[in-house]
Amino acid sequence: MNNSFLNIIQWKKIIYFVFILFLFKFCFLYGYGFKTTLSFFDLGLLSIASALLLASGYITSFITRNQYKKTKVNLKKIKKLSFLLTFIGVFVGILLSFKIERPLNGILFIICPIVVHFYIKSNIKKTFISNIVTAFLKPFALLTLLWFDCPLYLTQEQWTLFFNLQLITIAYIIISFFSNIVFEIIIDLINVNEDNQNKQKTLPILLGRKRARDIALLLSIIGCFFIFSIAITFSDSKFIFSTLMLLGVLPDLYFIYHLMKASEVKNYQQLIKISYFNFFLALLSIPLIAYHFKHVIY
Repeated sequence: MNNSFLNIIQWKKIIYFVFILFLFKFCFLYGYGFKTTLSFFDLGLLSIASALLLASGYITSFITRNQYKKTKVNLKKIKKLSFLLTFIGVFVGILLSFKIERPLNGILFIICPIVVHFYIKSNIKKTFISNIVTAFLKPFALLTLLWFDCPLYLTQEQWTLFFNLQLITIAYIIISFFSNIVFEIIIDLINVNEDNQNKQKTLPILLGRKRARDIALLLSIIGCFFIFSIAITFSDSKFIFSTLMLLGVLPDLYFIYHLMKASEVKNYQQLIKISYFNFFLALLSIPLIAYHFKHVIY
């Protein structure tokens, strides 16, 4: 039951979500000489609230997809657990909002579970829209952090620094969003036969495999061009330019090359492995760029 439960709540995605929050907090909001709204303890509360609400959402999705199927999991039992996780998540989120003296932020923790619940109930089958929503989950972590963790009492010079840090974070959000959509399309290309049997409405089923691959290719090229544009913007800094080229542009070009040649399931499975490696390189670039900002530029 424990293994089944961990799979249901997709614990790896939740851990990754929390890791991203702490990574960007440490790299782009901590150690620059200014104070922000959230302490690391407060960020821990935000992470707990978010993780519980995410777990509850995944449970709701599992129940909705399997309510008419035979399963070893007791759906009534995990439905009660989902409600409990939602209640605790909302409570912790509201508690955090009052702790940091921004009680209106607590509304977010009430609205999000309601929206997620109705979205899941009305979108049982997989669609391209559901892929977009899934792709937005990881970038949403950063948007949540930016919204909650505002700077306090900044000088004009610190405001300039914070603005640049926000631009970098937003750039990572955009890149992550495009990469995640492409990743979801490739997953659908791998599972197209199974999804077709289950009457899903994924992009490869609606448009065909070749067109779905072409869309993934187009999005990959746009993402790669966006990273290259950022690298050019920071061309005055050889370190940042080189980091973005080596850990961003070149891996993306390698991915695009293999995507252009892909036609069989084994090719798309290889692309998944390349994607994981590219995600790792993107994460590696974050502390490197942050270190350069902290100790070289400023």
